[in-house]
Amino acid sequence: MEVKEISKEENVIIREYTFDSADIKRLEDKTVEELNKRKYHIEGFRPGRVPKEVYKLRLKEAFYDIYIADEAIKEAEKELDKESVNLLLPPVVADVKVTPEGGKVTVELHLEPEVNFDPAQLKIRKAKEEEVLEGYVDMRVKYVIEEHAILEPKEEEAKEGDMVKVKETVLLGEKKVRDGEEREYVLLKDDERDVVKQLYGKKKGDVVEFEKTFEKGEEKIVYKYILEVQEVYNRILPELTDEFVKSLAVENVETVDQLKDKFKSEGKEIYDRELGDSYRVQIIDQIPSIAQINISERTIQRAVENIIDNLKEEGKYDAYVQNYGSEEKLVEELRSYYINMIKKDLVVKKVAEENDIKVDNEDIKAYAERVSVEWGVSPDRAEAIIKGRQDIRNEVIMEIVESKVAKILSEKAQIEEVSFKEKEEGKEE
Repeated sequence: MEVKEISKEENVIIREYTFDSADIKRLEDKTVEELNKRKYHIEGFRPGRVPKEVYKLRLKEAFYDIYIADEAIKEAEKELDKESVNLLLPPVVADVKVTPEGGKVTVELHLEPEVNFDPAQLKIRKAKEEEVLEGYVDMRVKYVIEEHAILEPKEEEAKEGDMVKVKETVLLGEKKVRDGEEREYVLLKDDERDVVKQLYGKKKGDVVEFEKTFEKGEEKIVYKYILEVQEVYNRILPELTDEFVKSLAVENVETVDQLKDKFKSEGKEIYDRELGDSYRVQIIDQIPSIAQINISERTIQRAVENIIDNLKEEGKYDAYVQNYGSEEKLVEELRSYYINMIKKDLVVKKVAEENDIKVDNEDIKAYAERVSVEWGVSPDRAEAIIKGRQDIRNEVIMEIVESKVAKILSEKAQIEEVSFKEKEEGKEE
Protein backbone atom coordinates (compact mmCIF):
# COMPACT_ATOMS: atom_id res chain seq x y z
CA MET A 1 0.00 0.00 0.00
CA GLU A 2 1.29 3.44 -0.98
CA VAL A 3 0.31 6.67 0.79
CA LYS A 4 0.22 9.98 -1.08
CA GLU A 5 -0.69 13.49 0.03
CA ILE A 6 -2.78 14.85 -2.82
CA SER A 7 -3.51 18.32 -1.50
CA LYS A 8 -3.54 20.56 1.54
CA GLU A 9 -5.91 23.47 2.01
CA GLU A 10 -5.73 25.31 5.33
CA ASN A 11 -6.24 22.56 7.93
CA VAL A 12 -7.55 19.87 5.53
CA ILE A 13 -5.24 17.26 3.97
CA ILE A 14 -6.44 14.94 1.21
CA ARG A 15 -4.62 11.61 1.15
CA GLU A 16 -4.77 8.64 -1.16
CA TYR A 17 -4.05 5.12 0.04
CA THR A 18 -3.25 3.13 -3.13
CA PHE A 19 -3.41 -0.69 -3.36
CA ASP A 20 -1.77 -2.72 -6.15
CA SER A 21 -2.98 -6.10 -7.43
CA ALA A 22 -0.98 -8.00 -4.79
CA ASP A 23 -2.61 -5.88 -2.05
CA ILE A 24 -6.05 -6.60 -3.51
CA LYS A 25 -5.36 -10.36 -3.60
CA ARG A 26 -4.37 -10.19 0.07
CA LEU A 27 -7.56 -8.26 0.89
CA GLU A 28 -9.61 -10.82 -1.07
CA ASP A 29 -8.18 -13.66 1.01
CA LYS A 30 -8.80 -11.74 4.22
CA THR A 31 -12.39 -10.97 3.19
CA VAL A 32 -13.11 -14.63 2.35
CA GLU A 33 -11.66 -15.66 5.70
CA GLU A 34 -13.94 -13.19 7.50
CA LEU A 35 -17.01 -14.28 5.51
CA ASN A 36 -16.33 -17.93 6.26
CA LYS A 37 -16.00 -17.15 9.96
CA ARG A 38 -19.60 -15.95 9.83
CA LYS A 39 -20.55 -19.34 8.33
CA TYR A 40 -22.91 -18.07 5.66
CA HIS A 41 -24.97 -20.88 4.18
CA ILE A 42 -24.49 -21.31 0.44
CA GLU A 43 -26.12 -24.34 -1.15
CA GLY A 44 -23.64 -27.06 -2.10
CA PHE A 45 -20.88 -25.90 0.28
CA ARG A 46 -20.16 -26.55 3.91
CA PRO A 47 -20.51 -23.41 6.09
CA GLY A 48 -17.09 -21.89 6.58
CA ARG A 49 -15.61 -23.67 3.57
CA VAL A 50 -16.92 -21.55 0.69
CA PRO A 51 -14.27 -20.81 -1.99
CA LYS A 52 -13.38 -17.27 -3.05
CA GLU A 53 -14.71 -17.68 -6.59
CA VAL A 54 -18.13 -18.73 -5.29
CA TYR A 55 -18.37 -15.57 -3.17
CA LYS A 56 -17.42 -13.52 -6.23
CA LEU A 57 -20.17 -15.13 -8.29
CA ARG A 58 -22.82 -14.80 -5.58
CA LEU A 59 -21.95 -11.29 -4.37
CA LYS A 60 -21.07 -9.91 -7.83
CA GLU A 61 -20.16 -6.18 -7.72
CA ALA A 62 -20.74 -6.10 -3.94
CA PHE A 63 -17.71 -8.35 -3.38
CA TYR A 64 -15.39 -5.50 -4.38
CA ASP A 65 -17.64 -2.44 -3.90
CA ILE A 66 -18.58 -3.34 -0.34
CA TYR A 67 -16.52 -6.14 1.20
CA ILE A 68 -13.07 -5.53 -0.33
CA ALA A 69 -13.63 -1.77 -0.07
CA ASP A 70 -14.40 -2.17 3.64
CA GLU A 71 -11.13 -4.06 4.21
CA ALA A 72 -9.21 -1.41 2.26
CA ILE A 73 -10.69 1.31 4.47
CA LYS A 74 -9.69 -0.63 7.61
CA GLU A 75 -6.10 -0.88 6.37
CA ALA A 76 -5.99 2.86 5.63
CA GLU A 77 -7.29 3.58 9.14
CA LYS A 78 -4.67 1.28 10.71
CA GLU A 79 -1.95 3.11 8.80
CA LEU A 80 -3.31 6.42 10.06
CA ASP A 81 -3.40 5.13 13.65
CA LYS A 82 0.38 4.72 13.53
CA GLU A 83 0.76 8.49 13.21
CA SER A 84 0.44 11.09 15.96
CA VAL A 85 -2.06 13.43 14.32
CA ASN A 86 -4.32 15.88 16.15
CA LEU A 87 -7.67 15.83 14.37
CA LEU A 88 -10.69 18.08 14.81
CA LEU A 89 -12.99 15.49 13.22
CA PRO A 90 -12.74 11.74 12.65
CA PRO A 91 -11.12 10.89 9.27
CA VAL A 92 -13.63 11.22 6.43
CA VAL A 93 -13.54 8.59 3.66
CA ALA A 94 -14.29 10.74 0.64
CA ASP A 95 -14.04 8.02 -2.04
CA VAL A 96 -13.26 4.31 -2.46
CA LYS A 97 -12.60 2.50 -5.72
CA VAL A 98 -11.53 -1.16 -5.82
CA THR A 99 -11.05 -3.61 -8.70
CA PRO A 100 -9.11 -6.90 -9.04
CA GLU A 101 -6.22 -4.89 -10.54
CA GLY A 102 -5.95 -2.33 -7.74
CA GLY A 103 -7.72 0.19 -5.55
CA LYS A 104 -7.68 3.62 -4.00
CA VAL A 105 -9.07 5.04 -0.73
CA THR A 106 -9.31 8.84 -0.58
CA VAL A 107 -9.39 10.27 2.94
CA GLU A 108 -10.00 13.79 4.26
CA LEU A 109 -8.00 14.63 7.38
CA HIS A 110 -9.30 17.64 9.29
CA LEU A 111 -6.33 18.69 11.42
CA GLU A 112 -6.37 21.01 14.40
CA PRO A 113 -5.49 24.45 13.02
CA GLU A 114 -2.85 26.65 14.60
CA VAL A 115 -4.33 29.20 16.98
CA ASN A 116 -3.02 32.72 17.56
CA PHE A 117 -4.04 34.31 20.83
CA ASP A 118 -2.75 37.36 22.67
CA PRO A 119 -3.85 37.30 26.34
CA ALA A 120 -2.92 40.97 26.66
CA GLN A 121 -6.11 41.74 24.71
CA LEU A 122 -8.25 40.24 27.46
CA LYS A 123 -10.19 42.78 29.52
CA ILE A 124 -11.57 41.52 32.79
CA ARG A 125 -13.25 43.24 35.69
CA LYS A 126 -13.21 42.63 39.40
CA ALA A 127 -14.99 44.22 42.33
CA LYS A 128 -12.80 46.15 44.76
CA GLU A 129 -11.75 43.70 47.43
CA GLU A 130 -12.00 46.20 50.30
CA GLU A 131 -15.58 47.10 49.38
CA VAL A 132 -16.65 43.48 49.02
CA LEU A 133 -15.14 42.45 52.35
CA GLU A 134 -16.61 45.48 54.10
CA GLY A 135 -20.05 44.65 52.69
CA TYR A 136 -19.70 40.99 53.68
CA VAL A 137 -18.73 41.86 57.26
CA ASP A 138 -21.66 44.30 57.55
CA MET A 139 -24.06 41.66 56.21
CA ARG A 140 -22.82 38.96 58.61
CA VAL A 141 -22.92 41.30 61.61
CA LYS A 142 -26.45 42.39 60.71
CA TYR A 143 -27.53 38.76 60.39
CA VAL A 144 -26.11 37.86 63.81
CA ILE A 145 -27.85 40.83 65.44
CA GLU A 146 -31.19 40.06 63.78
CA GLU A 147 -30.86 36.37 64.61
CA HIS A 148 -30.70 37.31 68.31
CA ALA A 149 -33.50 39.86 68.24
CA ILE A 150 -35.92 39.85 71.18
CA LEU A 151 -39.57 39.59 70.08
CA GLU A 152 -42.26 41.46 72.03
CA PRO A 153 -45.93 40.93 71.06
CA LYS A 154 -47.71 44.18 70.26
CA GLU A 155 -51.32 45.21 69.69
CA GLU A 156 -50.47 48.12 67.43
CA GLU A 157 -50.26 48.04 63.65
CA ALA A 158 -47.29 46.32 62.01
CA LYS A 159 -44.63 48.73 60.83
CA GLU A 160 -41.12 48.76 59.39
CA GLY A 161 -38.85 46.29 61.20
CA ASP A 162 -41.63 44.31 62.90
CA MET A 163 -42.13 40.57 62.52
CA VAL A 164 -45.60 39.33 61.58
CA LYS A 165 -46.67 35.73 62.17
CA VAL A 166 -49.49 34.55 59.88
CA LYS A 167 -51.46 31.50 58.83
CA GLU A 168 -51.17 31.48 55.07
CA THR A 169 -53.61 29.87 52.64
CA VAL A 170 -53.13 30.02 48.86
CA LEU A 171 -55.89 29.02 46.44
CA LEU A 172 -55.68 28.17 42.75
CA GLY A 173 -59.33 28.12 41.83
CA GLU A 174 -60.90 25.72 44.36
CA LYS A 175 -57.61 23.91 44.99
CA LYS A 176 -55.62 24.74 48.13
CA VAL A 177 -51.97 25.09 47.17
CA ARG A 178 -51.18 26.07 50.79
CA ASP A 179 -53.57 25.44 53.67
CA GLY A 180 -53.11 27.50 56.82
CA GLU A 181 -49.33 27.20 56.88
CA GLU A 182 -47.64 29.15 59.67
CA ARG A 183 -45.17 31.68 58.31
CA GLU A 184 -43.19 34.61 59.67
CA TYR A 185 -42.34 37.76 57.73
CA VAL A 186 -40.01 40.59 58.76
CA LEU A 187 -41.20 43.89 57.31
CA LEU A 188 -38.29 45.58 55.58
CA LYS A 189 -38.52 48.33 52.98
CA ASP A 190 -36.17 46.54 50.59
CA ASP A 191 -38.41 43.43 50.51
CA GLU A 192 -40.49 43.71 47.33
CA ARG A 193 -42.64 40.63 47.95
CA ASP A 194 -46.38 41.32 47.68
CA VAL A 195 -47.02 39.31 50.85
CA VAL A 196 -44.75 41.60 52.87
CA LYS A 197 -46.22 44.79 51.40
CA GLN A 198 -49.76 43.63 52.29
CA LEU A 199 -48.87 43.20 55.97
CA TYR A 200 -47.89 46.82 56.67
CA GLY A 201 -50.49 48.46 58.92
CA LYS A 202 -52.16 45.17 59.91
CA LYS A 203 -52.85 44.06 63.48
CA LYS A 204 -53.31 40.78 65.30
CA GLY A 205 -56.61 39.19 64.20
CA ASP A 206 -56.72 40.94 60.81
CA VAL A 207 -57.31 38.89 57.65
CA VAL A 208 -55.65 39.99 54.43
CA GLU A 209 -56.86 38.79 51.04
CA PHE A 210 -55.31 39.60 47.68
CA GLU A 211 -54.76 38.04 44.25
CA LYS A 212 -51.61 37.66 42.23
CA THR A 213 -51.58 36.90 38.49
CA PHE A 214 -48.83 34.99 36.69
CA GLU A 215 -48.54 34.58 32.93
CA LYS A 216 -47.63 31.18 31.49
CA GLY A 217 -47.43 31.67 27.76
CA GLU A 218 -50.82 33.03 26.72
CA GLU A 219 -52.47 31.60 29.83
CA LYS A 220 -53.01 33.69 32.97
CA ILE A 221 -52.87 31.92 36.32
CA VAL A 222 -54.46 33.66 39.30
CA TYR A 223 -53.56 32.76 42.89
CA LYS A 224 -55.61 34.00 45.82
CA TYR A 225 -53.76 34.65 49.08
CA ILE A 226 -55.48 34.63 52.49
CA LEU A 227 -53.30 35.78 55.43
CA GLU A 228 -54.62 35.45 58.97
CA VAL A 229 -52.47 37.62 61.24
CA GLN A 230 -51.67 35.55 64.35
CA GLU A 231 -49.26 37.93 66.05
CA VAL A 232 -47.32 41.13 65.47
CA TYR A 233 -43.95 41.42 67.17
CA ASN A 234 -41.78 44.41 67.90
CA ARG A 235 -38.22 43.29 67.27
CA ILE A 236 -35.69 44.63 69.77
CA LEU A 237 -32.23 44.28 68.29
CA PRO A 238 -29.29 43.80 70.67
CA GLU A 239 -26.46 46.31 70.68
CA LEU A 240 -23.21 45.09 69.15
CA THR A 241 -20.85 45.10 72.13
CA ASP A 242 -18.03 42.92 73.43
CA GLU A 243 -20.44 41.56 76.04
CA PHE A 244 -22.93 40.55 73.33
CA VAL A 245 -20.16 38.92 71.29
CA LYS A 246 -19.05 36.87 74.31
CA SER A 247 -22.61 35.61 74.72
CA LEU A 248 -22.43 34.12 71.21
CA ALA A 249 -19.85 31.57 72.45
CA VAL A 250 -17.90 31.60 69.19
CA GLU A 251 -14.55 29.83 69.55
CA ASN A 252 -11.59 32.24 69.96
CA VAL A 253 -13.90 35.25 69.55
CA GLU A 254 -14.62 37.52 72.52
CA THR A 255 -14.67 41.06 71.12
CA VAL A 256 -16.43 42.95 68.34
CA ASP A 257 -13.13 43.38 66.49
CA GLN A 258 -12.38 39.66 66.68
CA LEU A 259 -15.85 38.85 65.34
CA LYS A 260 -15.39 41.23 62.43
CA ASP A 261 -11.94 39.78 61.73
CA LYS A 262 -13.46 36.30 61.62
CA PHE A 263 -16.14 37.43 59.18
CA LYS A 264 -13.51 39.25 57.10
CA SER A 265 -11.47 36.04 56.86
CA GLU A 266 -14.59 34.14 55.74
CA GLY A 267 -15.36 36.84 53.19
CA LYS A 268 -11.80 36.79 51.84
CA GLU A 269 -12.04 33.04 51.19
CA ILE A 270 -15.36 33.47 49.38
CA TYR A 271 -14.08 36.50 47.45
CA ASP A 272 -10.99 34.65 46.18
CA ARG A 273 -13.03 31.63 45.10
CA GLU A 274 -15.72 33.66 43.35
CA LEU A 275 -13.11 35.91 41.76
CA GLY A 276 -11.49 32.84 40.22
CA ASP A 277 -14.89 31.69 38.90
CA SER A 278 -15.56 35.18 37.55
CA TYR A 279 -12.20 35.30 35.77
CA ARG A 280 -12.85 31.90 34.22
CA VAL A 281 -16.25 32.92 32.84
CA GLN A 282 -15.03 36.30 31.56
CA ILE A 283 -11.90 34.88 29.91
CA ILE A 284 -13.59 31.87 28.31
CA ASP A 285 -16.32 34.17 26.94
CA GLN A 286 -13.75 36.51 25.36
CA ILE A 287 -11.50 33.89 23.76
CA PRO A 288 -13.56 33.48 20.54
CA SER A 289 -13.42 37.20 19.75
CA ILE A 290 -9.65 37.38 20.34
CA ALA A 291 -8.34 34.06 19.01
CA GLN A 292 -7.50 33.65 15.32
CA ILE A 293 -7.51 30.30 13.49
CA ASN A 294 -7.14 29.37 9.84
CA ILE A 295 -9.88 26.77 9.45
CA SER A 296 -11.22 25.31 6.22
CA GLU A 297 -14.79 25.90 5.16
CA ARG A 298 -14.92 22.18 4.45
CA THR A 299 -14.22 21.41 8.12
CA ILE A 300 -16.94 23.77 9.30
CA GLN A 301 -19.41 22.28 6.84
CA ARG A 302 -18.59 18.70 7.87
CA ALA A 303 -18.91 19.59 11.57
CA VAL A 304 -22.27 21.30 11.11
CA GLU A 305 -23.54 18.31 9.12
CA ASN A 306 -22.48 16.02 11.98
CA ILE A 307 -24.31 18.18 14.55
CA ILE A 308 -27.45 18.21 12.40
CA ASP A 309 -27.29 14.42 11.95
CA ASN A 310 -27.09 14.02 15.73
CA LEU A 311 -30.07 16.35 16.24
CA LYS A 312 -32.09 14.33 13.73
CA GLU A 313 -31.16 11.05 15.41
CA GLU A 314 -32.28 12.46 18.76
CA GLY A 315 -35.52 13.76 17.23
CA LYS A 316 -34.67 17.38 18.10
CA TYR A 317 -33.97 18.84 14.66
CA ASP A 318 -37.48 20.12 13.84
CA ALA A 319 -37.76 21.81 17.24
CA TYR A 320 -34.42 23.59 16.67
CA VAL A 321 -35.51 24.76 13.21
CA GLN A 322 -38.75 26.09 14.67
CA ASN A 323 -36.88 27.84 17.47
CA TYR A 324 -34.52 29.64 15.05
CA GLY A 325 -37.18 30.35 12.43
CA SER A 326 -35.60 28.57 9.47
CA GLU A 327 -33.01 25.97 8.50
CA GLU A 328 -30.73 28.71 7.18
CA LYS A 329 -30.69 30.55 10.52
CA LEU A 330 -30.10 27.30 12.40
CA VAL A 331 -27.15 26.41 10.17
CA GLU A 332 -25.69 29.89 10.65
CA GLU A 333 -26.06 29.59 14.43
CA LEU A 334 -24.41 26.13 14.40
CA ARG A 335 -21.52 27.49 12.32
CA SER A 336 -20.94 30.29 14.83
CA TYR A 337 -21.27 27.89 17.76
CA TYR A 338 -18.75 25.43 16.27
CA ILE A 339 -16.14 28.05 15.40
CA ASN A 340 -16.37 29.64 18.87
CA MET A 341 -16.15 26.25 20.56
CA ILE A 342 -13.07 25.25 18.53
CA LYS A 343 -11.32 28.55 19.32
CA LYS A 344 -12.01 28.14 23.02
CA ASP A 345 -10.91 24.48 23.09
CA LEU A 346 -7.70 25.13 21.15
CA VAL A 347 -6.64 28.08 23.31
CA VAL A 348 -7.35 26.16 26.53
CA LYS A 349 -5.46 23.13 25.19
CA LYS A 350 -2.49 25.23 24.05
CA VAL A 351 -2.13 27.10 27.37
CA ALA A 352 -2.59 23.87 29.34
CA GLU A 353 0.13 22.09 27.34
CA GLU A 354 2.55 25.04 27.50
CA ASN A 355 2.15 25.20 31.29
CA ASP A 356 1.95 21.44 31.90
CA ILE A 357 -1.47 21.76 33.53
CA LYS A 358 -2.81 18.51 34.96
CA VAL A 359 -5.86 17.50 37.02
CA ASP A 360 -5.15 15.11 39.91
CA ASN A 361 -7.20 13.50 42.68
CA GLU A 362 -6.59 16.45 45.00
CA ASP A 363 -8.17 18.77 42.44
CA ILE A 364 -11.21 16.50 42.19
CA LYS A 365 -11.45 16.28 45.98
CA ALA A 366 -11.31 20.06 46.38
CA TYR A 367 -13.94 20.54 43.67
CA ALA A 368 -16.22 17.96 45.31
CA GLU A 369 -15.92 19.70 48.67
CA ARG A 370 -16.83 23.02 47.10
CA VAL A 371 -19.96 21.79 45.26
CA SER A 372 -21.19 19.34 47.89
CA VAL A 373 -23.40 21.98 49.58
CA GLU A 374 -24.91 22.99 46.23
CA TRP A 375 -25.57 19.33 45.36
CA GLY A 376 -27.01 18.63 48.81
CA VAL A 377 -24.63 15.74 49.55
CA SER A 378 -21.51 15.13 51.61
CA PRO A 379 -18.08 15.91 50.09
CA ASP A 380 -17.30 12.18 49.94
CA ARG A 381 -20.55 11.48 48.12
CA ALA A 382 -19.93 14.33 45.68
CA GLU A 383 -16.46 12.93 44.95
CA ALA A 384 -17.93 9.45 44.39
CA ILE A 385 -20.50 10.87 41.95
CA ILE A 386 -17.80 12.66 39.97
CA LYS A 387 -15.57 9.61 39.78
CA GLY A 388 -18.45 7.22 39.10
CA ARG A 389 -19.97 9.09 36.15
CA GLN A 390 -17.67 9.55 33.17
CA ASP A 391 -19.78 12.37 31.68
CA ILE A 392 -19.76 14.34 34.95
CA ARG A 393 -16.06 13.60 35.49
CA ASN A 394 -15.22 14.96 32.01
CA GLU A 395 -17.18 18.17 32.69
CA VAL A 396 -15.51 18.64 36.07
CA ILE A 397 -12.02 18.05 34.65
CA MET A 398 -12.71 20.55 31.87
CA GLU A 399 -13.90 23.16 34.37
CA ILE A 400 -10.83 22.64 36.56
CA VAL A 401 -8.51 22.93 33.55
CA GLU A 402 -10.32 26.08 32.39
CA SER A 403 -9.94 27.56 35.88
CA LYS A 404 -6.20 26.87 35.93
CA VAL A 405 -5.81 28.27 32.42
CA ALA A 406 -7.84 31.37 33.33
CA LYS A 407 -5.63 31.98 36.36
CA ILE A 408 -2.54 32.00 34.12
CA LEU A 409 -4.18 34.20 31.47
CA SER A 410 -5.50 36.65 34.07
CA GLU A 411 -1.91 37.51 35.01
CA LYS A 412 -1.42 38.88 31.47
CA ALA A 413 -4.87 40.43 31.03
CA GLN A 414 -6.01 44.01 31.52
CA ILE A 415 -7.85 44.10 34.86
CA GLU A 416 -10.25 46.87 35.79
CA GLU A 417 -11.29 47.32 39.42
CA VAL A 418 -14.97 48.21 39.73
CA SER A 419 -16.38 50.19 42.64
CA PHE A 420 -19.99 49.28 43.30
CA LYS A 421 -20.20 51.99 45.91
CA GLU A 422 -19.44 54.64 43.31
CA LYS A 423 -22.06 53.13 41.00
CA GLU A 424 -24.72 53.22 43.70
CA GLU A 425 -23.81 56.78 44.62
CA GLY A 426 -24.06 57.75 40.96
CA LYS A 427 -27.54 56.24 40.74
CA GLU A 428 -28.71 58.12 43.80
CA GLU A 429 -27.46 61.41 42.36
